[in-house]
Amino acid sequence: MATQFTAGSNRIALSNSQVQTFTESGALVLDTRRRRPLYFDGRFLAARDLVREQDYFLQRQADLGRSAGFGIVHGLTVQQLTAVDPVRKVMARVADGITISSGQGVTPSGELVLLPEDLNISLGNLPEEQKLDVRFGLGEVPLPPRRTRSGLYVLALRAVEFTANPIASYPTSIHGSRQTHDGDVVEATAVALVPYPDPGTNYEPSQRRSALAWQVFSGSTVVKSKLNDSLLPLAIVSLQRGVIEWLDQWLVRREVSADYAGPQFGLTDRATQTAFLQQYDQQLREIVEQRGQSGLTPNFAATQFFRLLPPVGRLPIQTINFQAGTQSFFPAHLDVRLSIIPDDELPALFDDGRNLPPLDLTLRPDDYSQLSVFTLVPVPRADFAALMNALKPRELQPAVPQIVSFRRPIELLQIYRQGLPTVSPAVVENANWKQAVGNNHFAFYTRRRSAPQFVDFTNA
Repeated sequence: MATQFTAGSNRIALSNSQVQTFTESGALVLDTRRRRPLYFDGRFLAARDLVREQDYFLQRQADLGRSAGFGIVHGLTVQQLTAVDPVRKVMARVADGITISSGQGVTPSGELVLLPEDLNISLGNLPEEQKLDVRFGLGEVPLPPRRTRSGLYVLALRAVEFTANPIASYPTSIHGSRQTHDGDVVEATAVALVPYPDPGTNYEPSQRRSALAWQVFSGSTVVKSKLNDSLLPLAIVSLQRGVIEWLDQWLVRREVSADYAGPQFGLTDRATQTAFLQQYDQQLREIVEQRGQSGLTPNFAATQFFRLLPPVGRLPIQTINFQAGTQSFFPAHLDVRLSIIPDDELPALFDDGRNLPPLDLTLRPDDYSQLSVFTLVPVPRADFAALMNALKPRELQPAVPQIVSFRRPIELLQIYRQGLPTVSPAVVENANWKQAVGNNHFAFYTRRRSAPQFVDFTNA
Protein backbone atom coordinates (compact mmCIF):
# COMPACT_ATOMS: atom_id res chain seq x y z
CA MET A 1 0.00 0.00 0.00
CA ALA A 2 1.42 3.36 -1.03
CA THR A 3 2.15 5.94 1.63
CA GLN A 4 -0.29 8.85 1.60
CA PHE A 5 1.06 12.36 1.72
CA THR A 6 -0.16 15.94 1.67
CA ALA A 7 0.57 17.82 -1.57
CA GLY A 8 1.88 21.35 -1.79
CA SER A 9 -0.53 24.26 -1.63
CA ASN A 10 -0.64 24.60 -5.45
CA ARG A 11 -1.00 20.92 -6.32
CA ILE A 12 -3.67 18.28 -5.83
CA ALA A 13 -2.71 14.96 -4.21
CA LEU A 14 -4.12 11.97 -6.08
CA SER A 15 -5.12 8.73 -4.41
CA ASN A 16 -4.02 5.37 -5.81
CA SER A 17 -7.44 4.80 -7.37
CA GLN A 18 -7.35 8.22 -9.05
CA VAL A 19 -3.88 7.55 -10.43
CA GLN A 20 -5.13 4.27 -11.92
CA THR A 21 -8.19 5.96 -13.43
CA PHE A 22 -6.18 8.75 -15.03
CA THR A 23 -3.58 6.29 -16.33
CA GLU A 24 -6.16 4.00 -17.94
CA SER A 25 -7.85 6.95 -19.67
CA GLY A 26 -4.53 8.31 -20.96
CA ALA A 27 -5.07 11.65 -19.20
CA LEU A 28 -2.06 11.37 -16.87
CA VAL A 29 1.18 12.71 -18.31
CA LEU A 30 4.40 11.80 -16.51
CA ASP A 31 7.75 13.60 -16.72
CA THR A 32 10.57 11.34 -15.57
CA ARG A 33 12.65 14.38 -14.63
CA ARG A 34 10.04 15.60 -12.13
CA ARG A 35 10.38 12.92 -9.50
CA ARG A 36 11.79 13.47 -6.02
CA PRO A 37 12.22 11.27 -2.93
CA LEU A 38 9.34 10.99 -0.45
CA TYR A 39 10.68 11.36 3.07
CA PHE A 40 9.03 9.66 6.07
CA ASP A 41 10.12 8.60 9.55
CA GLY A 42 11.97 5.30 9.53
CA ARG A 43 13.16 5.52 5.93
CA PHE A 44 16.78 4.61 5.28
CA LEU A 45 18.43 7.43 3.36
CA ALA A 46 21.24 6.83 0.90
CA ALA A 47 23.38 9.35 -0.95
CA ARG A 48 21.53 8.60 -4.19
CA ASP A 49 18.27 9.88 -2.63
CA LEU A 50 19.74 13.26 -1.76
CA VAL A 51 21.48 13.50 -5.15
CA ARG A 52 18.16 12.77 -6.87
CA GLU A 53 16.53 15.56 -4.90
CA GLN A 54 19.28 18.00 -5.94
CA ASP A 55 18.89 16.98 -9.57
CA TYR A 56 15.15 17.53 -9.32
CA PHE A 57 15.47 21.15 -8.14
CA LEU A 58 18.30 21.89 -10.60
CA GLN A 59 16.09 20.68 -13.45
CA ARG A 60 13.12 22.73 -12.27
CA GLN A 61 15.39 25.79 -12.00
CA ALA A 62 16.61 25.26 -15.57
CA ASP A 63 13.00 24.92 -16.79
CA LEU A 64 12.15 28.27 -15.19
CA GLY A 65 15.26 29.83 -16.73
CA ARG A 66 14.20 28.75 -20.23
CA SER A 67 10.68 30.10 -19.78
CA ALA A 68 11.92 33.72 -19.87
CA GLY A 69 14.18 33.18 -22.87
CA PHE A 70 17.96 33.00 -22.96
CA GLY A 71 20.31 35.94 -23.13
CA ILE A 72 22.27 38.43 -21.08
CA VAL A 73 20.48 39.87 -18.06
CA HIS A 74 23.02 42.62 -17.41
CA GLY A 75 26.70 43.33 -17.96
CA LEU A 76 28.96 40.76 -19.67
CA THR A 77 30.21 43.29 -22.23
CA VAL A 78 33.40 42.34 -24.09
CA GLN A 79 36.18 44.74 -25.07
CA GLN A 80 39.77 44.38 -26.17
CA LEU A 81 42.10 44.76 -23.21
CA THR A 82 44.20 47.92 -23.03
CA ALA A 83 47.43 48.41 -21.11
CA VAL A 84 50.33 50.86 -20.95
CA ASP A 85 52.83 50.31 -23.76
CA PRO A 86 56.24 50.07 -22.03
CA VAL A 87 58.00 51.66 -25.04
CA ARG A 88 55.67 54.53 -25.99
CA LYS A 89 54.29 55.03 -22.45
CA VAL A 90 50.72 55.32 -23.77
CA MET A 91 47.63 53.16 -23.50
CA ALA A 92 47.50 50.54 -26.27
CA ARG A 93 45.44 47.47 -27.06
CA VAL A 94 46.79 44.09 -26.00
CA ALA A 95 47.15 41.86 -29.07
CA ASP A 96 45.24 38.87 -27.65
CA GLY A 97 43.74 40.27 -24.43
CA ILE A 98 40.05 40.86 -23.72
CA THR A 99 38.01 42.18 -20.80
CA ILE A 100 34.61 40.72 -19.87
CA SER A 101 32.67 42.94 -17.50
CA SER A 102 30.83 41.52 -14.51
CA GLY A 103 27.24 40.43 -15.03
CA GLN A 104 24.97 37.46 -15.45
CA GLY A 105 22.98 35.68 -18.14
CA VAL A 106 20.94 32.59 -18.95
CA THR A 107 22.08 29.94 -21.45
CA PRO A 108 19.60 28.43 -23.96
CA SER A 109 19.47 25.33 -21.72
CA GLY A 110 18.30 27.50 -18.80
CA GLU A 111 21.51 27.51 -16.75
CA LEU A 112 22.63 30.67 -14.96
CA VAL A 113 26.14 31.96 -15.75
CA LEU A 114 27.67 34.61 -13.53
CA LEU A 115 30.80 36.74 -13.38
CA PRO A 116 30.93 38.52 -9.98
CA GLU A 117 33.72 40.87 -11.15
CA ASP A 118 35.46 41.99 -14.35
CA LEU A 119 37.62 39.31 -15.98
CA ASN A 120 40.80 39.97 -17.95
CA ILE A 121 41.93 37.00 -20.01
CA SER A 122 44.34 36.17 -22.83
CA LEU A 123 42.82 34.32 -25.78
CA GLY A 124 46.15 32.53 -26.24
CA ASN A 125 45.63 30.84 -22.87
CA LEU A 126 42.00 29.98 -23.52
CA PRO A 127 41.12 26.43 -24.64
CA GLU A 128 38.79 26.02 -27.59
CA GLU A 129 35.42 24.40 -27.06
CA GLN A 130 36.57 21.02 -28.41
CA LYS A 131 39.49 21.03 -25.97
CA LEU A 132 37.12 22.00 -23.18
CA ASP A 133 34.96 19.04 -24.15
CA VAL A 134 37.96 16.77 -23.65
CA ARG A 135 38.33 17.96 -20.08
CA PHE A 136 34.69 17.17 -19.44
CA GLY A 137 34.85 13.79 -21.18
CA LEU A 138 32.82 14.72 -24.27
CA GLY A 139 35.32 13.84 -26.98
CA GLU A 140 38.73 14.57 -28.39
CA VAL A 141 39.46 16.69 -31.46
CA PRO A 142 43.01 17.62 -32.55
CA LEU A 143 43.55 21.37 -32.40
CA PRO A 144 46.18 23.77 -33.81
CA PRO A 145 48.57 25.51 -31.42
CA ARG A 146 46.83 28.35 -29.61
CA ARG A 147 49.39 31.00 -30.64
CA THR A 148 48.76 30.34 -34.36
CA ARG A 149 44.96 30.44 -34.34
CA SER A 150 43.36 32.13 -37.33
CA GLY A 151 39.71 32.49 -38.18
CA LEU A 152 36.43 33.37 -36.52
CA TYR A 153 35.65 32.31 -32.96
CA VAL A 154 32.65 32.77 -30.69
CA LEU A 155 33.52 33.82 -27.15
CA ALA A 156 30.98 32.19 -24.84
CA LEU A 157 30.23 31.29 -21.23
CA ARG A 158 29.02 27.94 -19.96
CA ALA A 159 27.91 26.67 -16.56
CA VAL A 160 30.19 23.96 -15.13
CA GLU A 161 30.63 22.20 -11.81
CA PHE A 162 33.28 20.12 -10.08
CA THR A 163 33.87 18.44 -6.72
CA ALA A 164 36.30 19.74 -4.11
CA ASN A 165 37.10 20.00 -0.39
CA PRO A 166 37.81 16.38 0.68
CA ILE A 167 36.30 15.22 3.97
CA ALA A 168 36.35 11.97 5.96
CA SER A 169 34.08 9.20 4.69
CA TYR A 170 32.90 6.70 7.30
CA PRO A 171 32.82 2.97 6.35
CA THR A 172 29.55 1.65 4.95
CA SER A 173 30.20 -1.95 6.06
CA ILE A 174 31.62 -3.69 9.10
CA HIS A 175 34.91 -4.52 7.42
CA GLY A 176 35.22 -1.22 5.63
CA SER A 177 37.77 1.50 6.39
CA ARG A 178 37.60 5.26 6.60
CA GLN A 179 38.45 7.12 3.42
CA THR A 180 38.41 10.68 2.12
CA HIS A 181 35.92 11.93 -0.43
CA ASP A 182 35.22 15.32 -1.96
CA GLY A 183 32.56 16.96 0.17
CA ASP A 184 31.31 19.84 -2.02
CA VAL A 185 29.98 20.34 -5.52
CA VAL A 186 31.25 23.72 -6.71
CA GLU A 187 29.28 25.51 -9.44
CA ALA A 188 31.26 27.85 -11.68
CA THR A 189 31.29 29.65 -15.04
CA ALA A 190 33.86 28.77 -17.70
CA VAL A 191 34.94 30.93 -20.68
CA ALA A 192 35.22 29.06 -23.98
CA LEU A 193 36.18 29.69 -27.61
CA VAL A 194 34.08 28.03 -30.31
CA PRO A 195 35.22 28.00 -33.96
CA TYR A 196 32.64 29.74 -36.15
CA PRO A 197 32.15 28.94 -39.87
CA ASP A 198 33.70 31.61 -42.08
CA PRO A 199 31.13 33.25 -44.38
CA GLY A 200 33.50 32.68 -47.32
CA THR A 201 37.04 33.24 -48.50
CA ASN A 202 36.06 35.20 -51.62
CA TYR A 203 35.40 38.41 -49.69
CA GLU A 204 37.81 41.25 -49.15
CA PRO A 205 38.91 41.72 -45.51
CA SER A 206 36.78 44.87 -45.25
CA GLN A 207 33.74 42.92 -46.46
CA ARG A 208 34.16 39.73 -44.39
CA ARG A 209 32.66 41.22 -41.24
CA SER A 210 29.74 42.64 -43.22
CA ALA A 211 29.23 39.31 -44.96
CA LEU A 212 28.99 37.71 -41.55
CA ALA A 213 26.43 40.33 -40.45
CA TRP A 214 24.42 39.61 -43.60
CA GLN A 215 24.62 35.89 -42.78
CA VAL A 216 23.41 36.40 -39.20
CA PHE A 217 20.70 39.06 -39.65
CA SER A 218 19.26 38.56 -43.14
CA GLY A 219 17.46 35.34 -42.24
CA SER A 220 17.94 34.02 -45.78
CA THR A 221 21.00 31.82 -45.24
CA VAL A 222 21.10 28.11 -44.47
CA VAL A 223 24.41 28.31 -42.60
CA LYS A 224 23.69 28.11 -38.89
CA SER A 225 25.96 28.25 -35.90
CA LYS A 226 26.66 24.91 -34.25
CA LEU A 227 26.75 26.30 -30.75
CA ASN A 228 25.64 23.99 -28.00
CA ASP A 229 22.62 25.03 -25.91
CA SER A 230 24.87 25.00 -22.83
CA LEU A 231 26.79 28.03 -24.19
CA LEU A 232 25.85 31.70 -23.83
CA PRO A 233 27.54 33.61 -26.71
CA LEU A 234 29.08 36.99 -25.87
CA ALA A 235 31.00 38.10 -28.97
CA ILE A 236 32.67 37.00 -32.21
CA VAL A 237 36.42 37.47 -32.47
CA SER A 238 38.47 37.43 -35.69
CA LEU A 239 41.98 36.14 -35.02
CA GLN A 240 45.00 36.22 -37.30
CA ARG A 241 47.81 34.04 -35.92
CA GLY A 242 46.64 34.66 -32.38
CA VAL A 243 46.20 38.46 -32.78
CA ILE A 244 42.75 40.10 -32.59
CA GLU A 245 41.77 41.68 -35.93
CA TRP A 246 38.36 42.82 -34.75
CA LEU A 247 35.85 42.01 -32.03
CA ASP A 248 32.09 42.31 -32.50
CA GLN A 249 29.66 41.76 -29.63
CA TRP A 250 26.30 42.29 -31.28
CA LEU A 251 26.65 39.63 -33.96
CA VAL A 252 25.83 37.02 -31.30
CA ARG A 253 24.99 38.96 -28.12
CA ARG A 254 21.29 38.86 -27.23
CA GLU A 255 19.83 40.54 -24.18
CA VAL A 256 16.90 39.33 -22.10
CA SER A 257 14.18 41.94 -22.46
CA ALA A 258 11.09 42.60 -20.42
CA ASP A 259 9.18 42.93 -23.71
CA TYR A 260 7.32 40.05 -25.27
CA ALA A 261 9.92 37.61 -26.60
CA GLY A 262 7.67 35.10 -28.33
CA PRO A 263 6.98 34.65 -32.06
CA GLN A 264 6.30 37.84 -34.00
CA PHE A 265 5.16 38.65 -37.52
CA GLY A 266 8.45 40.38 -38.39
CA LEU A 267 11.55 38.71 -39.73
CA THR A 268 13.21 38.59 -36.30
CA ASP A 269 12.43 39.07 -32.65
CA ARG A 270 13.06 42.39 -30.90
CA ALA A 271 16.26 41.17 -29.26
CA THR A 272 17.74 40.36 -32.68
CA GLN A 273 16.49 43.64 -34.14
CA THR A 274 18.18 45.57 -31.33
CA ALA A 275 21.37 43.53 -31.75
CA PHE A 276 21.47 44.33 -35.49
CA LEU A 277 21.17 48.08 -34.77
CA GLN A 278 23.92 47.91 -32.16
CA GLN A 279 26.22 45.80 -34.38
CA TYR A 280 25.86 48.16 -37.35
CA ASP A 281 26.37 51.25 -35.20
CA GLN A 282 29.50 49.81 -33.58
CA GLN A 283 31.02 48.85 -36.94
CA LEU A 284 30.13 52.26 -38.45
CA ARG A 285 31.85 54.13 -35.60
CA GLU A 286 34.95 51.93 -35.97
CA ILE A 287 35.10 52.63 -39.72
CA VAL A 288 34.79 56.40 -39.20
CA GLU A 289 37.46 56.29 -36.49
CA GLN A 290 39.88 54.26 -38.63
CA ARG A 291 39.40 56.56 -41.63
CA GLY A 292 40.03 59.56 -39.42
CA GLN A 293 43.28 58.05 -38.14
CA SER A 294 44.32 57.44 -41.77
CA GLY A 295 43.56 61.02 -42.81
CA LEU A 296 40.44 60.08 -44.81
CA THR A 297 37.09 61.84 -44.58
CA PRO A 298 34.03 59.80 -43.55
CA ASN A 299 32.60 60.26 -47.05
CA PHE A 300 32.17 56.74 -48.40
CA ALA A 301 29.61 54.44 -49.96
CA ALA A 302 27.85 51.99 -47.66
CA THR A 303 28.63 49.12 -50.02
CA GLN A 304 32.35 49.55 -49.39
CA PHE A 305 31.90 48.04 -45.93
CA PHE A 306 28.34 46.69 -45.63
CA ARG A 307 26.11 44.21 -47.41
CA LEU A 308 23.04 44.71 -45.21
CA LEU A 309 21.81 47.80 -43.35
CA PRO A 310 19.26 47.86 -40.52
CA PRO A 311 15.97 49.60 -41.41
CA VAL A 312 16.97 52.56 -39.21
CA GLY A 313 20.40 53.81 -38.20
CA ARG A 314 23.04 56.51 -38.49
CA LEU A 315 25.18 57.65 -41.42
CA PRO A 316 28.13 60.09 -41.59
CA ILE A 317 26.79 63.55 -42.26
CA GLN A 318 29.70 64.23 -44.66
CA THR A 319 28.22 61.73 -47.13
CA ILE A 320 25.57 64.40 -47.85
CA ASN A 321 26.32 67.42 -50.04
CA PHE A 322 23.69 69.92 -48.88
CA GLN A 323 24.63 72.46 -51.53
CA ALA A 324 24.40 70.14 -54.55
CA GLY A 325 21.64 67.95 -53.11
CA THR A 326 23.58 64.70 -53.49
CA GLN A 327 24.51 61.76 -51.28
CA SER A 328 27.20 59.10 -51.60
CA PHE A 329 26.14 56.62 -48.90
CA PHE A 330 23.15 54.76 -50.38
CA PRO A 331 22.98 52.87 -53.71
CA ALA A 332 22.38 55.01 -56.78
CA HIS A 333 18.99 53.51 -57.64
CA LEU A 334 17.55 53.98 -54.13
CA ASP A 335 15.09 56.85 -53.62
CA VAL A 336 16.63 59.02 -50.86
CA ARG A 337 14.84 62.06 -49.36
CA LEU A 338 16.39 64.63 -47.02
CA SER A 339 14.56 66.40 -44.20
CA ILE A 340 14.91 67.40 -40.55
CA ILE A 341 13.40 65.89 -37.37
CA PRO A 342 13.07 67.10 -33.77
CA ASP A 343 15.77 65.40 -31.72
CA ASP A 344 13.27 64.31 -29.04
CA GLU A 345 11.47 62.10 -31.59
CA LEU A 346 14.51 59.96 -32.45
CA PRO A 347 13.69 57.19 -29.91
CA ALA A 348 10.16 56.84 -31.35
CA LEU A 349 11.60 56.83 -34.88
CA PHE A 350 13.95 53.96 -34.06
CA ASP A 351 11.29 51.99 -32.21
CA ASP A 352 8.86 52.29 -35.11
CA GLY A 353 11.35 51.72 -37.94
CA ARG A 354 13.21 48.67 -36.63
CA ASN A 355 10.19 46.44 -37.37
CA LEU A 356 10.68 47.00 -41.11
CA PRO A 357 12.85 44.65 -43.21
CA PRO A 358 16.58 45.48 -43.49
CA LEU A 359 18.09 47.19 -46.53
CA ASP A 360 19.85 44.63 -48.71
CA LEU A 361 22.71 46.31 -50.60
CA THR A 362 23.27 43.29 -52.88
CA LEU A 363 20.05 43.80 -54.86
CA ARG A 364 19.92 44.44 -58.58
CA PRO A 365 19.15 48.05 -59.61
CA ASP A 366 15.58 47.17 -60.67
CA ASP A 367 14.86 45.70 -57.23
CA TYR A 368 15.12 49.15 -55.61
CA SER A 369 11.90 50.36 -57.26
CA GLN A 370 9.22 51.37 -54.75
CA LEU A 371 11.90 51.41 -52.02
CA SER A 372 12.79 54.72 -50.44
CA VAL A 373 14.72 56.06 -47.46
CA PHE A 374 14.37 59.24 -45.42
CA THR A 375 17.66 60.87 -44.35
CA LEU A 376 17.00 63.01 -41.30
CA VAL A 377 19.06 65.68 -39.55
CA PRO A 378 18.08 66.06 -35.86
CA VAL A 379 17.46 69.62 -34.65
CA PRO A 380 16.37 71.02 -31.26
CA ARG A 381 12.61 71.16 -30.75
CA ALA A 382 12.79 74.94 -30.22
CA ASP A 383 14.28 75.46 -33.70
CA PHE A 384 12.22 72.88 -35.57
CA ALA A 385 9.23 75.03 -36.55
CA ALA A 386 11.32 77.86 -38.00
CA LEU A 387 13.70 75.52 -39.84
CA MET A 388 10.82 73.46 -41.22
CA ASN A 389 9.37 76.56 -42.86
CA ALA A 390 12.75 77.51 -44.35
CA LEU A 391 13.88 73.99 -45.37
CA LYS A 392 11.61 71.84 -47.48
CA PRO A 393 12.21 68.09 -47.88
CA ARG A 394 14.24 67.40 -51.01
CA GLU A 395 15.32 64.43 -53.08
CA LEU A 396 19.01 63.55 -52.98
CA GLN A 397 20.78 62.38 -56.12
CA PRO A 398 23.64 59.84 -56.03
CA ALA A 399 27.11 61.40 -56.00
CA VAL A 400 29.24 58.32 -56.83
CA PRO A 401 28.53 54.81 -58.17
CA GLN A 402 28.52 52.00 -55.62
CA ILE A 403 31.73 49.99 -56.12
CA VAL A 404 31.71 46.78 -54.12
CA SER A 405 33.60 43.52 -54.03
CA PHE A 406 30.53 41.39 -54.76
CA ARG A 407 29.88 42.97 -58.19
CA ARG A 408 30.57 40.87 -61.25
CA PRO A 409 33.85 41.63 -63.09
CA ILE A 410 32.01 42.88 -66.19
CA GLU A 411 30.10 45.43 -64.04
CA LEU A 412 33.32 46.70 -62.45
CA LEU A 413 34.93 46.99 -65.88
CA GLN A 414 32.05 49.13 -67.15
CA ILE A 415 32.32 51.44 -64.12
CA TYR A 416 36.08 51.94 -64.49
CA ARG A 417 35.72 52.66 -68.21
CA GLN A 418 33.28 55.45 -67.44
CA GLY A 419 35.70 57.03 -64.96
CA LEU A 420 35.05 57.96 -61.35
CA PRO A 421 34.06 61.46 -60.22
CA THR A 422 36.06 63.05 -57.43
CA VAL A 423 34.56 62.48 -53.98
CA SER A 424 34.26 65.83 -52.22
CA PRO A 425 33.41 66.39 -48.55
CA ALA A 426 29.99 67.55 -47.50
CA VAL A 427 29.28 71.19 -48.30
CA VAL A 428 27.01 73.28 -46.04
CA GLU A 429 26.76 76.82 -47.38
CA ASN A 430 23.06 77.46 -46.91
CA ALA A 431 22.65 79.34 -43.62
CA ASN A 432 19.54 77.39 -42.61
CA TRP A 433 21.11 74.01 -43.33
CA LYS A 434 24.27 75.12 -41.51
CA GLN A 435 22.14 75.89 -38.47
CA ALA A 436 20.36 72.52 -38.77
CA VAL A 437 23.59 70.54 -39.09
CA GLY A 438 25.33 72.39 -36.27
CA ASN A 439 27.95 70.18 -34.65
CA ASN A 440 26.34 66.90 -35.72
CA HIS A 441 28.76 64.33 -37.14
CA PHE A 442 25.99 61.87 -38.00
CA ALA A 443 22.58 62.06 -39.58
CA PHE A 444 19.90 59.39 -39.25
CA TYR A 445 18.01 57.38 -41.83
CA THR A 446 14.88 55.29 -41.77
CA ARG A 447 13.41 53.01 -44.37
CA ARG A 448 10.08 54.25 -45.65
CA ARG A 449 7.09 51.93 -45.81
CA SER A 450 6.09 51.00 -49.37
CA ALA A 451 2.70 52.29 -50.51
CA PRO A 452 0.17 49.48 -51.12
CA GLN A 453 -0.59 48.75 -54.77
CA PHE A 454 -4.31 48.12 -55.36
CA VAL A 455 -5.44 45.86 -58.18
CA ASP A 456 -8.85 46.01 -59.85
CA PHE A 457 -10.21 42.46 -60.32
CA THR A 458 -13.58 43.51 -61.75
CA ASN A 459 -12.34 43.21 -65.34
CA ALA A 460 -10.48 39.94 -64.82
